[in-house]
Amino acid sequence: MDERLRPVERIRKKKDFIELYRKGRRLKGKYFHLVFQPNQLEYSRMGVVVSKKIGKAAVRNKIKRWFKELFRRNKTLLARPYDLVFIAQKEIVGLTWKEMVEEYRSMIDRLAV
Repeated sequence: MDERLRPVERIRKKKDFIELYRKGRRLKGKYFHLVFQPNQLEYSRMGVVVSKKIGKAAVRNKIKRWFKELFRRNKTLLARPYDLVFIAQKEIVGLTWKEMVEEYRSMIDRLAV
């Protein structure tokens, strides 16, 4: 099992984000929203959006690291390759790692249905 987060597994280009926002489906959670769309690649890709309204740079970077770690460790939960964008909400600031894992897994389970 490959638990690396390779550069090709990250969504970085603006056009990819825009296309995903236009064509992707949305799941709303308590702490973050998920925009997703199946892709034609052999692997899933992810992107993270954390607004400056959420906190200072250290807080935003911590949230991004958590999403990357969750995606990296749980790639096998995805039934097929997807493009995923996680959009953090203000409620995520006081969240613990355990609560974050539970929310992430519940969102991925809803995605599979």
